[in-house]
Formats: sequence, structure tokens, C-alpha cells
Amino acid sequence: MKKKVALLLAFALVFSSFFSGSTALAAPQKAKHKLNVKKLNMTVGSTFQIRVYNMKKRHKVTYSSSKPDVITIKADATNTKRASITALSVGSATITATIRKGKKTLRTLKCKVKVSPNAVGIKFMKREAWVHEGNKIRLETSIKPITSEEKPVFTSDDSNIATVNSRGVVTGISPGTVTITATLLSCDLSTSCTITVLPGETTSARYQKTNVYTEIVTQ
Repeated sequence: MKKKVALLLAFALVFSSFFSGSTALAAPQKAKHKLNVKKLNMTVGSTFQIRVYNMKKRHKVTYSSSKPDVITIKADATNTKRASITALSVGSATITATIRKGKKTLRTLKCKVKVSPNAVGIKFMKREAWVHEGNKIRLETSIKPITSEEKPVFTSDDSNIATVNSRGVVTGISPGTVTITATLLSCDLSTSCTITVLPGETTSARYQKTNVYTEIVTQ
């Protein structure tokens, strides 16, 4: 009888240990703190908002710049998980975000920032190009100085004929002619390219027309 009781107790102990272990394994892991960016390219005079995710109410963040003459940072007065970065001069710097709970440091996060000069000139590599409706073409720009990381803003004067995205990729929508403009916001300079959209074609092809070269990419 005593042996049976001992066996039952042992079985119950093993059974309860198994399920408690399974419950522990199934417990969700806590989300770690992280920045919205780890690397960042900026131009002189530009700003960017950095943010720490997975913050708790009692957590506070302090920020620092390894080179305040290159990058300055100012935390949000009402919410320290956000801060504004401003690029002051050409160079590289590291932003450090230190998360604390009271006096205890929970985590240190870093973001590497590269600041390049503002662009002073822009032009399209081609002033004219053409694409079939339903297909795409990417317009290349040349920016001066070449060390500038500034990105132009692309616009189309008739999105019913062709659209353009932030990378300069034009999509033919319907036959017609449209002007694509690339603008540098820092100096308010722009350049334009005329796109002719031809009736649809279903296969990828390459075309040579006078001195205009385009690559058509089928969706």
C-alpha cells in the first residue's frame, strides 16, 4: 500500500513539473527597447525625429551626441521616447539613447548618423524618355556635389498619364505626354523630363531612340 502511495505521489510530482515547465516556456517574451533607425543619412540643416519603441511608463530616456558640432539632439519635453535630431555640419556622429528606470540603466541604444553637404545642382540624365502603358522606367538624376546624400522630390504633372514614386520610378498609366519634375527642397532647384506613354506592351524590351535610352520593366 505504501509503495502504491509513493508511486502516485511521484507521478503527480512529475506531472505537475511537466505542465509548469510547459507554461513557463509558453510565456511571452518581453519586447526589447529599440530605435526606429540604426543608421541615418542627413544633409546639413535637415532634421529627423528619432524614437524609442517598447517604452514603459516608468522608463525615461536621455540622449547624447558624440559630436555636438555635427549633430545636436533635443528630447521631447512631454515624451522622452521622442527626440529631434538636427544636422549642423558635414561629418559623422553617433547618437546614444540611454533607457533608465529610476537610477537603473536598462539598455543603451545607438544610431550612427552621416551628414553630407546640401546639393547645389540637379539634372536628369535624359531630358526625354518613353514607356509603354502598364510598364515602368526609372529616371536617373545627377546631383552636385556628388558627396551629397540629398534626395530629390519627384512629381508628375498628370497622374492620369503617368505616376512617379519617391525613387524616380515612372509607371505608364495611359497614352499621352507628361512632365516629371525632380526638386531639391534645400535650395529649391528643379529639373524636368518629358515622358511619352505609348500603348501597352506585355513583354520587357530595350529601346534606342536618337540619344535617349530607357529600360522598360514589365510589372
